[in-house]
Amino acid sequence: MGAFRENLTTRIAKIPMAMVVIPFVTGIFFADMVAVPIWLLLLCSIISLLGVITLTKWWQNGALFALIFTVGALLHTFSYRGEVEYNRPFEMLLKVNTTSVARKGYTSANAEIEACEVAALSGRKVVIWGDSITRLCAGDRLHLTTPIRPFRAERKQYAELMHHRGFVGSVSINHRTTYEYIPAERLTLHDWAVTRLQSAMNESDARAVVLAMTTGERGEISDSLRQSYAASGASHLLAVSGLHIGIAFMLINLLLIPLVLVRYGNLLRSLLAIALIWLYVWLCGMSPSAVRAAIMFSLLQISLSSLREYVSINILAGAAFVMLAFDTHQLFDISFQLSFVAVAAIVLWAMPIYRLCATRFKVANSLIALMLVGITSTLATMPLVANTFTTVSIVGIVINIVVIALANIIVFCGVLALVIPPLAVVAEYAAMAQNHVVMWAASLPFGHFDVYIPDWAMWNAYLILGGITLLIWLRPKRKKVPKIEG
Repeated sequence: MGAFRENLTTRIAKIPMAMVVIPFVTGIFFADMVAVPIWLLLLCSIISLLGVITLTKWWQNGALFALIFTVGALLHTFSYRGEVEYNRPFEMLLKVNTTSVARKGYTSANAEIEACEVAALSGRKVVIWGDSITRLCAGDRLHLTTPIRPFRAERKQYAELMHHRGFVGSVSINHRTTYEYIPAERLTLHDWAVTRLQSAMNESDARAVVLAMTTGERGEISDSLRQSYAASGASHLLAVSGLHIGIAFMLINLLLIPLVLVRYGNLLRSLLAIALIWLYVWLCGMSPSAVRAAIMFSLLQISLSSLREYVSINILAGAAFVMLAFDTHQLFDISFQLSFVAVAAIVLWAMPIYRLCATRFKVANSLIALMLVGITSTLATMPLVANTFTTVSIVGIVINIVVIALANIIVFCGVLALVIPPLAVVAEYAAMAQNHVVMWAASLPFGHFDVYIPDWAMWNAYLILGGITLLIWLRPKRKKVPKIEG
């Protein structure tokens, strides 16, 4: 029996993480489209588990995949909390999660319902719409009695996106609204970082970009600048994500190199690197995109420290599995989809092509890497962007090599400026240069165009792309024939 268990454990350990995520994600999709009773899913899970224990070979693998599928469906089914009664006043205590952002004539912020007369609404999230003079900071609380409004029916895609992010609707506050304002009790690490960088630079569009890319604070970005970044295909730079965490990852490992000279230095370096990565994510306000990236880079750090051969796509799949296990609704979040599609394209396409194109010159290799990262991630996300945002930026592919190089300088110097404030000037000048490139790209007449592709076309595009990728990766490798001398 012991040998059987050991053999089963070994077989499970050898299954690629990517093959675990596929049935798990399929189960989530299935539960989102089909209402299945929880008792039936539990019964299927028990039968699948018995199959994993008793069956052998391919039947055992099939039972394992069925078990993972039903677990994904179960988790998504359990996360359903029922319908919300709209347009009826509720007494609520709201905790503001993000600093309010100024729009055209109004402001918006995200908040969590900390307490409510309807217990089922506690823990749900809402969007707060305020007038132009309303200013809210993360950590503030509002005690008020107001109705929750549904998202506009004509903005169906936006409504679906927000619901999958856990938002149930919106509330409005203005000069006619009566509410009790309770300011944040203490200064958070995020607030400290924002204040420190603000004091080191003059108010400008460059400072707004440095704050957004370094701390995740986007309250100072003007509408015109935001539109320029969107039109040029560079809007992903304004939200702390995998690119920014990756730069911090490289900076941290670079600064901790001296630790390898001491005993157990590699282990200490890895533990400190993971702790500092999460400290940076905390500094950025723990945004979902930053948390996803931190999970992936933490797994990467563990793989590097173990001195074992690692597979990047398995690390990516492992990060996806952990994130979805905690919140299955993230699967339907466009930012979740874009980040993982982009990183998968970099791992499956950019990295192998880079190995073929690498030269003896480090500067040339850096330029090649930047170009490949920009091209592969932009092309891979294009069907998803066209389906969701109905716009495609062509010029974004061209300017990626420049803006990503400048982004490295902005984040690198912006983070160090928290300790050495004069370096904020370097980040500010880099942000000015980046803004000029972005605005020039946005002004080009054919830099971007409006196009919409339906769901079926998007899925077909990714099925074809996935099939081509699978064929290339599974192709038999040619064995080198030794030369016969003489």
